[in-house]
Amino acid sequence: MKNSKIWALLLALILLAGAVPVSGLAEGKDISSLYKDRDVNADYDSKDVTAIDLSALTEDLVITKKGDYLLSGSLSGQVRVEAGEEDKVRLILNGVTITAQNGPAIYEKLSDKLIVTLAEGSVNSLTAGAPITDEDDTIGAALYCEDDLSINGSGSLTAVSAQKHGIQSKADLIVAGGSISVQAEGDGIRGRNSVLILDGAIEISAQGDGIATTREDKDGKGWLLIAGGSISITTGSGAGEVRASANSQMGRGGWGGWNQQSRNETQSDVSQKGIKAAASLEIQGGSFTMNCADDALHGVNVTVSGGDLAIKTGDDALHADEKALISGGSIDISQCYEGIEGTDVVISGGSISVIASDDAVNAAGGGDQSGMMGAWGMRGGMSQSSGSLTITGGSLMLNASGDGLDSNGDIAISGGVIGLWAMTNGGEGTIDFNGAGSFTGGTLLVATTQGRMMDSGALSGQSIMSVSLNKNYAAGTKLSLLDADGQLLAAFTPQGSFNTLLISSDKLSDGDAFTIKGGGETLYSGTMTNNYASSGNGMAGQFGGRGGQGFPGGQQGPWGGNPGGQKGGRGR
Repeated sequence: MKNSKIWALLLALILLAGAVPVSGLAEGKDISSLYKDRDVNADYDSKDVTAIDLSALTEDLVITKKGDYLLSGSLSGQVRVEAGEEDKVRLILNGVTITAQNGPAIYEKLSDKLIVTLAEGSVNSLTAGAPITDEDDTIGAALYCEDDLSINGSGSLTAVSAQKHGIQSKADLIVAGGSISVQAEGDGIRGRNSVLILDGAIEISAQGDGIATTREDKDGKGWLLIAGGSISITTGSGAGEVRASANSQMGRGGWGGWNQQSRNETQSDVSQKGIKAAASLEIQGGSFTMNCADDALHGVNVTVSGGDLAIKTGDDALHADEKALISGGSIDISQCYEGIEGTDVVISGGSISVIASDDAVNAAGGGDQSGMMGAWGMRGGMSQSSGSLTITGGSLMLNASGDGLDSNGDIAISGGVIGLWAMTNGGEGTIDFNGAGSFTGGTLLVATTQGRMMDSGALSGQSIMSVSLNKNYAAGTKLSLLDADGQLLAAFTPQGSFNTLLISSDKLSDGDAFTIKGGGETLYSGTMTNNYASSGNGMAGQFGGRGGQGFPGGQQGPWGGNPGGQKGGRGR
């Protein structure tokens, strides 16, 4: 049987790979070096395989020699691979139903690599039994490998594990095709050393992580790369009401009713992230629908250079302990606690939309819980001066009930189009930074209410104009910024009400005419003037210390900082 589609994909990836190195791998490998032809090739000739009808068996099937095995039929038991350590074994699933009583339905104990091919047009099902113990390991995945595992083909596979993981490799795991559905009490797809997804339609419902790597103790391992495919992930009960209710306890705007104990009681002891890498996570392509109880994308370093992502999560949408790098793709975050977070955040391209119950973009610094308590200094893992936010390009449409753009260190904006709505009371601001802030290129359209628009004063660089409107405009009013020739410079729809606009663009010099339209009317028509004053708008000292740390402040802060005489610390 031939499968021309996977070879067309392989050719496209090889052509792409020559110019696109994979970041985060110790050896600096590119994508074409990460797999072999046999990992993606689903072709086989029926004359060259060993055909086995599982329905004719009365006991487990044990495979002890290398080769290609064509399996069909039903088995109440287990298919076990116990070949030589240099043997490559391929199982071609052509309409199998395997239900294990104990342990995995397919259990590879020893070989060089197991390749599972889903035959064209086939429907296959694997159901794990009660977990078993092998030395120190508790094994209960529906498809489990001690060694490398590759999955290819165009057929379908359902993997069900009521007590452990769905599909698991203790080494490297590659998915190159197939329609794969995973239901797991643990993780959906789990590789120890690495996970590489090239193609396939993957649907995961997991009470643990959706897709994960786990190895942290060796350089060049623990990475996770997705280059293509269609991926749908639900973890836990999805974004749901658990953490949303915790956010509401914080009393945004009034800051009442929040306490750390009630916040912590909403947290699960089980990691329920969407895609989690023990080391670096990279998204180069693919289509993603993610509804996660915990972070959607999580790694030490997280890179997004392509793909189409739709994200709902009860915590951070994208969390990097160190670097978060976005250069392309489309990221639509419709629900999250914080949108994009890392110690250092660099955005050079892509289309990004965020609706966040706290900060939209936060350069704050490391730690798994930084999107939860750490941002307020209660975890002790962040420095007030660490972190940096750099924006050189892309489109960012940001709505935040916390800060819009937040950095514990510097902010540098030199390109891109940014539409921004954020809270301006209760210690929140549209743009918030502890270090230096510069704006030397790009377009900024901020819709807000009068209050703390920027912390630490205004951004240095190009002109910023404040426009006070004659009334409050409702959430959902679409804004358009146009130059004198009617060319659209920015369009943005705030998710909160507003009565003040901040405008800046490298397309508008002082004295240039521009127009702002919204809700079917002209909100402002005039000329660009650099009238944004840092005094009265920065107001960093007004709010006192955050997090009950008691830094001195001009008055008692909303988080319980002690009143003092001079300027309030931010309590990061």
